[in-house]
Amino acid sequence: MNYPDQSSNPLKGLDATYFTDTGIYDRVKKEVYFKTWQLACHRSQVANVGDYFSFSIFDQDIFIVRGQDQTLKAMYNVCQHRGHRLVSGCGNKKTIVCPYHAWSYTLDGHLNRAPNSDKVEGFNASSIRIPQIRLEEFVGFIFVNLDSECLDMETSYPGVKEAIFALCPDVETRLFAHEHTAEEGCNWLIAVENYNECYHCRLAHPQFAKGVIDPKSYAVKPFGTGKVLRHTSRATQSDKAWYDVSGADYGSFFLWPSTALQFYPGGLVNTYHWRPLAVDDTRVHRGWYSQDGKVNDTLQKVIDLDRDTTFAEDLKLVQNVQRGLRSRGYTPGPLIIDPEGGIDNELSVAALHQWLREAVDS
Repeated sequence: MNYPDQSSNPLKGLDATYFTDTGIYDRVKKEVYFKTWQLACHRSQVANVGDYFSFSIFDQDIFIVRGQDQTLKAMYNVCQHRGHRLVSGCGNKKTIVCPYHAWSYTLDGHLNRAPNSDKVEGFNASSIRIPQIRLEEFVGFIFVNLDSECLDMETSYPGVKEAIFALCPDVETRLFAHEHTAEEGCNWLIAVENYNECYHCRLAHPQFAKGVIDPKSYAVKPFGTGKVLRHTSRATQSDKAWYDVSGADYGSFFLWPSTALQFYPGGLVNTYHWRPLAVDDTRVHRGWYSQDGKVNDTLQKVIDLDRDTTFAEDLKLVQNVQRGLRSRGYTPGPLIIDPEGGIDNELSVAALHQWLREAVDS
């Protein structure tokens, strides 16, 4: 991306309305979330025929299911009869049966049976199918896109797959092990901004800055030609390391607008993704992945430390920002932008603001 020109005046942050206005929030839904790739789950969560996983993107209910031919499909989670939701949570089914009037569908979404429909003249079950959604697997993770004409993931995020394999060659062998969530009480972009800058890390996340990363080497910069931010750092040099961090360094790839594929030193694979709930609320999902799908002692220690320090600290930060952005006394200040990188830098925030403006200001 083109770095912002600060030769005359420093670049300032977004006006508070981008985080508080319901009209802008509605445009984000339609122009950002409904037109970009969203992390759904890991392929190990739908590994067997009939396994399904359901979730929502704003007001759109969706489910993923593995069919009889082992193919994964994403579909709108809505019965084609009178609109009831078909499945909830996750599990395994031989057929998809609506809990309202027992209309049943095959695993590929075709109507199989509708009670008493043989009495309806002209009823054609073969013409009824649950609408499909674009789905792709990306280094073991399943993404969906509600835009049927969207570019594929490798075109949308060029070079990311290769960079991930270089950092974690066995990423595709990992299995889902654990997830925890929280409602953050802030606009989705506040949460995404907070994740994508470490200007606050040494003050707000002292444990992370000592136990996982090396602050002197930390940087977040735009990556490649897609809407991607790459976080890089050496492993912590401190004697306060949370676990054996030898091996691979720290790295993370943020895929606009709401997914981070993150690799802690030593090859601990984890994710963040954010699902907006309201203009001032977002649910963050924190996922962890292991070789056998189990949480061993080391991984449990990291999960607990992360949840009780960095994760909990960020919840307080973003909630305070949301409140502050509603203050009559708030005026956006200059961003701290250093094109050379470094931890005390908001170049990544400038990129996020540019990408949002491109989507919602046109």
